[in-house]
Amino acid sequence: MERTSAGERASEVVNEADIARWYEGCVFSSDWTTSHFPVWTEVLAAHRHRPARVLEIGSWEGRSALFFLHYLAGSSLTCVDTFEGSVEHHENASLAPSVADVERRFDANTARFADRIEKIRGTSGSVLPLLGIAGRRFDIVYVDGSHYAADVYGDAALAWSLTVSGGLVLFDDYDWNLMETESERPRLGIETFLRTVPGQFREIHRDYQLIVEKL
Repeated sequence: MERTSAGERASEVVNEADIARWYEGCVFSSDWTTSHFPVWTEVLAAHRHRPARVLEIGSWEGRSALFFLHYLAGSSLTCVDTFEGSVEHHENASLAPSVADVERRFDANTARFADRIEKIRGTSGSVLPLLGIAGRRFDIVYVDGSHYAADVYGDAALAWSLTVSGGLVLFDDYDWNLMETESERPRLGIETFLRTVPGQFREIHRDYQLIVEKL
């Protein structure tokens, strides 16, 4: 992955006020994403003015999608989501009401980028193999679908096959701890997958999210 110099990074600083303007007029029921933007601006800096192909697995209301579309001005974005929420949304009475209009909010929030965004409604397990068969490849992949370890493992494996050498894979919820046991949590799925590709990646960042570069 090509590196940017300190001078280049300094000349293209995006601050909180800039990012806030990107979301003016948008409607969201939740925000699980903004806290990651400082890391993303640094990690994705080298792709800012390239025609990056971005794949997002799990889009919800479009907050992360809007970040990619704004920050990576030359990018195209493919979003894969059922827009039906996940298990925790249906089991939590406080979250369930937000699911009904999630796709409508996504569409409204991302409407201005209709020429750069491809929305595919479906499960990652059914959609990603079709992207592979079609020969699609991506420079940046954001894995933020199911939070169950087995599902995360499957998403990781499918995403890896679609990522070009030198591309980045951003795993969300690496430190998610709301499942009852560690064997159910995303961390196990992510780490188990990465053990199947030793020597094929370089770790870029590890905290609540895990970000790797495919070698």
